[in-house]
Amino acid sequence: MRFTAVYIVFSLCLMQSAIASDAKSIQASLKTSPVTSIETAPKSLAKKFYIGLIIDDMGYRYQSGKRAINLPANITYSFLPYAPHARKLANLANKNQKEIMLHLPMEAKNGKALGPGGLTVAMSKPVFDLELQHNLSAIPYIKGVNNHMGSLLTQRLEPMIWLMEKLVEKQIYFVDSRTSEKSMALKTARQFGIRSETRDIFVDHDLNEKSMNHQLALALDVARRNGSAVVIAHPFPETMKVLEKWLPEAQAEGFEFIYMSQMFTIRNDIRAQRKQQKRLTQWKIQRSQIKNN
Repeated sequence: MRFTAVYIVFSLCLMQSAIASDAKSIQASLKTSPVTSIETAPKSLAKKFYIGLIIDDMGYRYQSGKRAINLPANITYSFLPYAPHARKLANLANKNQKEIMLHLPMEAKNGKALGPGGLTVAMSKPVFDLELQHNLSAIPYIKGVNNHMGSLLTQRLEPMIWLMEKLVEKQIYFVDSRTSEKSMALKTARQFGIRSETRDIFVDHDLNEKSMNHQLALALDVARRNGSAVVIAHPFPETMKVLEKWLPEAQAEGFEFIYMSQMFTIRNDIRAQRKQQKRLTQWKIQRSQIKNN
């Protein structure tokens, strides 16, 4: 009986020592990990909130596109492959050190016309691959792809596999515009190991100024809550007027605008910090339980 009691005490001591060691490791990693900003992180880490703003449908109107490129922030511009001013505006964006994506036309459930370069569910793999390659070659300097429409195509696994096979080969990232709640695009991209994220907020589905400001306020709320937000807008004159006023205000409040290629690192850091915080919380609970016993 005495031996059993000694053994139990000895075991508890070993367990507490192991937990303490794990806690030191966690706390050390928290100190050395990149600083991110999430409300669930320690106060010393919750300092910055990040916005990845994408301007879609670039290339059809030169003056509107030029106005969008002149917005005072790090913004990513997504160009339709065969829009008449796409290449000229993409060259201008690159000259202004802005980031460029391909806005890839994909079939929608409503049957809306896709324009040149559209990918459809009826395409065989050879036709799909050829059309995709032409689209990727149509815009210079692209670092990523997001879908234009695509509420039908993104729900189909096979064409999403074909798409991701090509993006892996080209080492291009992917952003799911999430035009369908049933989209398989993001999941498929991550299964291929592609840097990928999804859209959080659409700004201008309604061009009413009050509506757009409401959406932008939601974007800031998402960034405060999660550490970052991916926001999509379009180069409409109404949208540009709102963004030209909102961007300096958001920056003055401490929101940092980053290119989409930077967003993946930021969000991976945020996930790592949350995981570490969860482990530390679990350790504290275990330690409290041991003390109570």
